[in-house]
Amino acid sequence: MIILGFDPGLTNTGYAVLRKEANNITLVESGLVKPKVGKTLSARLFTIFSETSKLIEHFSPNLVVIENVFYGKNVQSAIKLGQAKASIMLSAEKYNIDMVDYAPREIKQSIVGNGSASKEQVAFMVKKIFKLNDEALKSTDVSDAIAIAWCGANRKPK
Repeated sequence: MIILGFDPGLTNTGYAVLRKEANNITLVESGLVKPKVGKTLSARLFTIFSETSKLIEHFSPNLVVIENVFYGKNVQSAIKLGQAKASIMLSAEKYNIDMVDYAPREIKQSIVGNGSASKEQVAFMVKKIFKLNDEALKSTDVSDAIAIAWCGANRKPK
C-alpha cells in the first residue's frame, strides 16, 4: 500500500510517500511543493494542484492523507489553508484516490503519543522512526507531512 501525505500551505506544502507492507512502513520520498510567492493566489493554488497531481501520477497511491485545517487566531490564514487543502483534495478526486483528513491533535497522538506535542517533538519522532538526519528534514512542513502519512498508514479509514 502506498500512502501520500500532505501538510497543506500556500508557501510550502509538505509531502511524504510511505510504503506499508504488513506492519513495516518505509519512507519512499518526501519534499516540498513551493508555489512562487509573488504569484496570485489562484496561480499558487494551481501550482499546488498541478504538483500534487504529478505526485499522484508518479506514485499511484492507494490513499491520500491531508491535515485538517487548524483554526487559530487568524481567520484569513485558516481560509487560505483551506484553499490549499482543497487543491490537494481536487487532485485526489481527479485520480479517484481515496482521501482522508485528520486533525492536528490526532496526527500528533499517532506519531508522538501526545496530541499536544510540539513541531519539534513531531520532527524528533519522524527522525527516530525513519532514521533520518537533519538534512532530510530541512523544513517542519516535511516532517509534518511524514507524520500525516504515518497517521494515515496506522489508522482505520474513516
